[in-house]
Amino acid sequence: MRKILIFLLVTAFAAGSAFAHGGKSHQLLGTVKELHENHLMVTATDGHETMVMLTPKTQYEKDKKPAKRSDLLTGARVSIQLSEDNKNAVKVKIGKATAK
Repeated sequence: MRKILIFLLVTAFAAGSAFAHGGKSHQLLGTVKELHENHLMVTATDGHETMVMLTPKTQYEKDKKPAKRSDLLTGARVSIQLSEDNKNAVKVKIGKATAK
């Protein structure tokens, strides 16, 4: 009986952890304000600025095709899929540059 109770508690905890974020993807939409070697500053659509780290694992996409880090430019519109801690870019979709 004790083993069954422990199993149920562990299962309930694991299920709760898996759904802690409601299965939502962390996305950031905005325009690249500053571009640095390992991070970028994005002005989000609501006006706030966010720093996002770029890692060697960060993927890039432009026009629905794989892209390179060098395709990312200041002024480009971006859609960034963030890691669960909202600090690292998992995937950066690069759009057209905004008019200045």
